Amino acid sequence: METKTISAGVEGGKGYSVSIGLGLEKELQEIANREGKNSRIAVITDRRVGKMFGAQILSVFEKSGNPAELFSFKEGERNKNQKTVTGLQHELLKNRYGRDTLIIALGGGIVGDVAGFVASTYMRGVPYVNVPTTLLAMVDSSIGGKVGINTKYGKNTIGSFWLPRAVIMDIQYLAKMPREQIVNGLIEAVKTFIAADGEALSLVEKLNLDEPLKTPDVLQEIIFRSVSYKVGVTGRDVREGNERMVVNFGHTIGHAIELLSGYRLPHGFAVGYGILAEAKISELLGILSASDCEEVFRHLARLGINPADFPRYSTEKILEATLADKKTRGGVTRYVLPESIGRVHQKDGQFAHPVPDDVVKKALKELIKRH
Repeated sequence: METKTISAGVEGGKGYSVSIGLGLEKELQEIANREGKNSRIAVITDRRVGKMFGAQILSVFEKSGNPAELFSFKEGERNKNQKTVTGLQHELLKNRYGRDTLIIALGGGIVGDVAGFVASTYMRGVPYVNVPTTLLAMVDSSIGGKVGINTKYGKNTIGSFWLPRAVIMDIQYLAKMPREQIVNGLIEAVKTFIAADGEALSLVEKLNLDEPLKTPDVLQEIIFRSVSYKVGVTGRDVREGNERMVVNFGHTIGHAIELLSGYRLPHGFAVGYGILAEAKISELLGILSASDCEEVFRHLARLGINPADFPRYSTEKILEATLADKKTRGGVTRYVLPESIGRVHQKDGQFAHPVPDDVVKKALKELIKRH
């Protein structure tokens, strides 16, 4: 397989490269030689990923003549918090890591967010490289430089923007990933395709969900298409002022559901239910046609996201939880609304829009009626 590389340019700032391929040891060694030659390298991961891939990545750096040290924290969304960040910072300080530190984030989206946030704050900011090991992190959180942690008030409510020096997406990490985790990540790609690249939805139907590396070219192209769009939009709108909100389609309701579940519901699945709800909202507002709404439902159903399984939280609790969403302005929740398959609604140059609470409630109740 030939490695695909995307140059992630950022307006008014330094860009970074994204490599997507199979067996990217050479690319990692090049990064170590370029970014870490005169630095101490700290690999931050969670305990589960550390057991799976920690020795492997340390060996890569050892071969390049740039030995690294592993720092890990307990896995899980509940540990994506300030306590974990402070613990890692103190470990680095205790081991005398200075401003010449290069941090490698090895893991899924939680690791990328935590390690990136540590990098953005340690010694007032040190460089980092993102090495995502899940499909969800590859198509979503590893791109764009948003890093941060959760609080009791919501997901990603404390954080910063800190661009990586590079992102290395080696699909070998997905070889033994269970179907549920593949689907968890694939939903984020489907979200992007519904919002901005309708033609790419046909690729999703060709992917082997049980053994994705049996269809490696399809897998690589799904990641490439999803990343290419996100690289473009985040480069134009680094701080999520307007257009970047497109990649948050499904997330207003999705994050609310995820929060109400106590983060027991995986992020991708929560976003999947958010997509159903926000597509229905768009249909009720007369923006999305009924046929396109059903098409959205069909693509999600193939991934096991159906109205019959929509989480049974009260509409009032869901509405209250949406107020923690980052698109909220002046206490008013806003939504990204699909206009057709592959296009979102724009009005007055804005990509996210306020929606009356009664319309949101009606959409949620109609989903529950389909049980």
